[in-house]
Amino acid sequence: MNKRGNLDIVMKNMEPERATKILAKSLYKELRKNGFAEGDIISFTKEIIECMANDMSKEIAVTKLVGQKHLLSVG
Repeated sequence: MNKRGNLDIVMKNMEPERATKILAKSLYKELRKNGFAEGDIISFTKEIIECMANDMSKEIAVTKLVGQKHLLSVG
């Protein structure tokens, strides 16, 4: 089975909090093993947070837009 398949099995059969801890530790170990320094890993983490923030901003914008359309159709 490929690594992606293994990850799917782990993530589906485990509590999300525990699965994310395991995933984070595994990813950290892989990055360090492949020569990434602490600063590189911090930059990587920052990029993940920025991706999340962008997605959340888009979701908020869509929610506001849908709410405005709903208000227009009600009024």
